[in-house]
Amino acid sequence: MKFRFLLAAFAASMAVSAVQAAVVDADGDGSYSFDEMQAAYADLSEEVFAQIDSDGNGTVSPEELAAAVEAGVIEG
Repeated sequence: MKFRFLLAAFAASMAVSAVQAAVVDADGDGSYSFDEMQAAYADLSEEVFAQIDSDGNGTVSPEELAAAVEAGVIEG
């Protein structure tokens, strides 16, 4: 049982890492702008971006991106 949990956690971590690798932080500020996210997800709408940007600061942090992947808002 514990092994299954660890395996599932590892798989989720790998999926999040793959998504973060797909999104390039072009300006190096540590977060992802709408344009940076849309370069990786061509059909990303402003509405979905706003949903991912849970603190509403106009950018997506790595933590917000991970949460969106885990919640199924975007594909991992």
